[in-house]
Amino acid sequence: MSNKPKRIDAIYQHNSQLNQLAKRSRKLTQLDIILQQIIPDQFVAHCHLANINEHTVIVHTDNAAYASLLRFQADTVCKTLSEHIPQMVTKLVVKVRPTYIPLQSQPPPTANKLPHNAAIALQQTADTMEPSALKTALEKLCHHGQKKTP
Repeated sequence: MSNKPKRIDAIYQHNSQLNQLAKRSRKLTQLDIILQQIIPDQFVAHCHLANINEHTVIVHTDNAAYASLLRFQADTVCKTLSEHIPQMVTKLVVKVRPTYIPLQSQPPPTANKLPHNAAIALQQTADTMEPSALKTALEKLCHHGQKKTP
């Protein structure tokens, strides 16, 4: 038994469903290339063919403005794509799908370090006070300022 990975095309050729899926994917890719050639140049980076079913072409765009402008091109898009597929396409549906950009993780906020002189002044002030909530708070601030940061 070989541990060598099999080529994907060898796998899907033995599975009729995967084979049909691969053919459909290739056809949609070819039609997307045709779409990119017929739409205005400024649309190319923002519009991509998503699907064709029955008599409808579905195009995704990342911006509502491009979606509106692309709808004006509906007749040209439908006519041109119909020349490359068996069925006649009569309807263009444009859906806005904003590009997902994951948030970059930001480092956790670093606590502000109390300057050494300020920590000494707080400790001296706390030493002169009678026990109270304010004295306890000043001592906590003083110890916070004396902690070493990595």
